[in-house]
Amino acid sequence: MFHVERILLKLMYKGKLSVFLMFFIVLSCGIARQKYVIEDYTIVPNAKEIIGNKGLHAFVFENNKKILPFQQFIANKYKLNNYQEKEFWVTIDQDQYKLIVYDNDEVIKYINTNDFTLANQDPEVLNIGNQADFIAISMINSRNEDCLEEGSLYENIAVKYLKQLKEEFLSNGR
Repeated sequence: MFHVERILLKLMYKGKLSVFLMFFIVLSCGIARQKYVIEDYTIVPNAKEIIGNKGLHAFVFENNKKILPFQQFIANKYKLNNYQEKEFWVTIDQDQYKLIVYDNDEVIKYINTNDFTLANQDPEVLNIGNQADFIAISMINSRNEDCLEEGSLYENIAVKYLKQLKEEFLSNGR
C-alpha cells in the first residue's frame, strides 16, 4: 500500500504545481502595462548615441500617416539631396544646429514605443506609404552638445524650433 500512497502524493504534487503555473500564467497575461498618449510631444532620454554623447534626448510626436511622409517633408523644406538623408544642419539665430531624424528602425531600436499608444488610429487604407507611428528627432549644436537635455542652455531654443517644425509638418497636410 505504500507505493499507492507515494503515487498519489506525486499526483497531488503535480496537480498543485500545475494549478500554480496556470494561475501564474493567467495573472501575468492579464496585467497590462499602462500606455501613455503623446498629446503634443514628449522628450525621451537615452536615445541614439553619437560620438561625444552617451545617448541623446529625442523629441517624439505622433505621426499623421494620412499626409506626406515626414522624410519627404524634410527633404522638400530643407532642399536635401534625397529622402534618405537623416542628418543635416540648420541655422537658428546665426547658430548652427544639427537635426538628426530617426527612421522607423531607429525609433524602434532607441525609443521604447511600447510605452506609448496612438491617439489617432486610422484604417490602414488611409495611410500613405509605410510610415512609422511616431517621429523622433534629436538636436545637437556645433559643439556636439545635446540641445534637448534637461537643463541645457539650448533646450528652449530646440524645443521651440522642433514644435514649430512639427506644427508646420502637421498643418502641411491639412
